[in-house]
Amino acid sequence: MKRIALFALICLAVNAQSSIFSSSILPPSQKSSALPLHGGAGRGSLNIVFIGNSITYGAEINHTTEAPPVRVSELLTAEGYEVNYRNCGVSGSTTVDWLPERNSRIFQRMVAAADELAQKDGALIFTMMLGTNDSAIDCCTGAPVAPADYRANIKKIVDYILHRYPAAKVIINYPLWYHPHTYNATRYLHQGLERLQTYLPEIDALCKEYKKASPQRVFQGSRKTFRAFQNRTDLFVAEDSSLGNGVKFYLHPNPEGAILLAHFWTESIKQVLSK
Repeated sequence: MKRIALFALICLAVNAQSSIFSSSILPPSQKSSALPLHGGAGRGSLNIVFIGNSITYGAEINHTTEAPPVRVSELLTAEGYEVNYRNCGVSGSTTVDWLPERNSRIFQRMVAAADELAQKDGALIFTMMLGTNDSAIDCCTGAPVAPADYRANIKKIVDYILHRYPAAKVIINYPLWYHPHTYNATRYLHQGLERLQTYLPEIDALCKEYKKASPQRVFQGSRKTFRAFQNRTDLFVAEDSSLGNGVKFYLHPNPEGAILLAHFWTESIKQVLSK
């Protein structure tokens, strides 16, 4: 916990504004033209939409004070940025849940949050990390998701964002390593971990495509993230595996792990801003 105390000393404490979403959000039209929103380059002002699953949300830790998006905001604020952000992470979600054509409630909420932030002065950045639940053996929507389908799903989500928010930039982060004993209500296990790693080159290839098709708009996160967490059980919450016999699994970052993840995400955001 000493590292967390040190982090608190070097970072300015911020109270992130939480947004309350209405369940009566109108479905966004896929045929409509791009919205006349701001989301352009600003001086020191950042508007960030975090898309993800339980890791982004901050499951198993205090998600209002310790989740990765909270820590990213603190790090950027400490460097002098004025940060507005929305944590749209939803536990158990897959790329299938986020597909625009499904127009799910979590997708509608993300769009509502993004529309709000896009009206503010400053840069509009979407940072997403999906794939953990796609790799599961069962239970999660669409799982197991094949590598090619994972890539196609990510592309559909990104294309929607690029169209609706013409000045926005998108960062596609690599999913985190998890322990091969991971088995809660959903089975991940070694089979899921192997599948998860097949998603990494799909992100590489997709970002390479966007580099040509949409220059300076879509960026890949740090590939070092996966390796930084690999086999580092000290960075995760120890949870009881359904394998029984006292077996533990490691899927969700603990407070220290969330801080490390936030550092990777923050550096990616700063690199995008420097482009």
